[in-house]
Amino acid sequence: MNGKEGFVGSKLLLMGSKAFRAKTLPAEVREKIDEAIARNMAFIVGEAPGACRLYQDYLRSKGYVKVVVGHAKSLRYNAGNWETVRYGSDVQERERKMIEDCDSAVIIWVDRSGVIAENLELLKRMRKPTFLYECSTKEDLGRSGWLDPKRTYDPYYYMKEYYRKQKLLKKQGTRSGQQRLH
Repeated sequence: MNGKEGFVGSKLLLMGSKAFRAKTLPAEVREKIDEAIARNMAFIVGEAPGACRLYQDYLRSKGYVKVVVGHAKSLRYNAGNWETVRYGSDVQERERKMIEDCDSAVIIWVDRSGVIAENLELLKRMRKPTFLYECSTKEDLGRSGWLDPKRTYDPYYYMKEYYRKQKLLKKQGTRSGQQRLH
C-alpha cells in the first residue's frame, strides 16, 4: 500500500467479523498488535461480538491504556473501561468514520463477509497499510498478509458507492426543498 509493508502513523484500527468465533486471536494478529504496542500506537477498536471483543480482551490482558472504543448508537462492550467515541449513528457510518480516523489497520475477515469486504476496499482506496487475517469456517483455514492493492475484495464496491451518493444527493435535495417551502 505504501511501497513497503508495515504500519504507519500513530493510530491503529482493529476491526473484524462478528462471525469470528475463536477463543483467542491468531498468533499472527497478536504479533502485529504487540508490534504496535512496542511503537506506542493508539488503538481504535470496535465493540461488537467476535473479533472486536477478542481484540479488547487482548489489549486489557496487556494492560494497555491507549485505546478508544468506537461505537454507533450504544456501547455494548468495553473490556478496559477505556475512552469511548461515538463514530456514527449506524454501523456502516461508524465503520467508515473509524477507517477515516486510523492510519493503519489490522482486520480479521471471516468467510468473505460483505461488510468487511467493503471496509477492505475503503482501506485499500485510502492507501492505509492493513494487515489482513482471512479465514474460512468451512475449511478451517486461515492465512495472513498485507492488503493486496491489486486484489478485489468487494466486487460490488463501486455500485454501492454510486447508490450511497445518489441516496445522499436525494436526501440533500429533499432538505433544500423543505427549506424553500417554509
